[in-house]
Amino acid sequence: MGKNPSIDLLKGVLILLVMAGHAMELTHQQHLALWIGAGFRMPLMIGISGYLLNVARTRTDPADRLFGRYGERMLLPWAFAISVYLLASGWSLSWATPLEMVLRPPFHLWYVPVLFFLILVTRLAPLPPLMLLAIGAPISLATMYSFGLGHGPLGDGLLSADNRFLCYPVYFFFGMMMAERGLPARYLGVTLLTGALGLIWWSSLWGSDNALAYVPARLMMCLSLIALLPRLTARRLSCAPISRIGRDSLFFYLWHPLVMGMVLMSGADAVTTLALSVLILLFISRLSAPHLYGRRCLGSAPSPRPPLMPSLEPLARPT
Repeated sequence: MGKNPSIDLLKGVLILLVMAGHAMELTHQQHLALWIGAGFRMPLMIGISGYLLNVARTRTDPADRLFGRYGERMLLPWAFAISVYLLASGWSLSWATPLEMVLRPPFHLWYVPVLFFLILVTRLAPLPPLMLLAIGAPISLATMYSFGLGHGPLGDGLLSADNRFLCYPVYFFFGMMMAERGLPARYLGVTLLTGALGLIWWSSLWGSDNALAYVPARLMMCLSLIALLPRLTARRLSCAPISRIGRDSLFFYLWHPLVMGMVLMSGADAVTTLALSVLILLFISRLSAPHLYGRRCLGSAPSPRPPLMPSLEPLARPT
């Protein structure tokens, strides 16, 4: 699926919500808004990735081209970022560290390995999105109910993977299915109602220990939001500053905790930390734009090309 301004706008909003949530967490704030945002931010990001995935290209490209494309766009900046975070945090390194970083990434760095894993599953299992959803949904539900919505490894061994590898397929494959089938008008009202009920239910669980209710409430809220993506893309909405963040979402996602940590060292509060971090990241993104290798390492997207201007020369008359 080609680029769409509404998707850029939505990704920009989600990245800002992620940053706002992390700013609140870093300043030890507890609020209902933090609980609600944490409930849908990353499931919706994963759902968008499934919605945007070019399934045919993913399955037909030669392996070297596939790995080259995603290696440059995702894996290289992720590897560079994880190296910086490990050095900055004083992480204890060993021969098993590379394997641990892939299977159990620390901090917020789980997103890229989980997303790439789902892309590989799509390539290796050439099934229609509905079939992938039918297989992935029970696995996700079983993992959520067995391990909860908290994050942690699926065991104690060296090869134990983060549970998010198995929690998120339901959102990814549902996004793929929505890209393939769309949302018929007759289901729009039901989708909106289901999403509203899920949001209300999820909000009411704040501070509750009713873990069994977390899963259906979150699924109702998140799957409804993903189901609305075809309607959103049809509107082609845009807001230049936020859309810019959305186009550069990987860069902002990878580096915002590091920038926030440095801002917080000055004693700033959550709001100031969020605002300064956004401005600093925008500045770094703009600064790295002319430098190809710098962009690749940081995961920053190139500036959009200006539209071609029509020629001012008069058309030649037929002879």
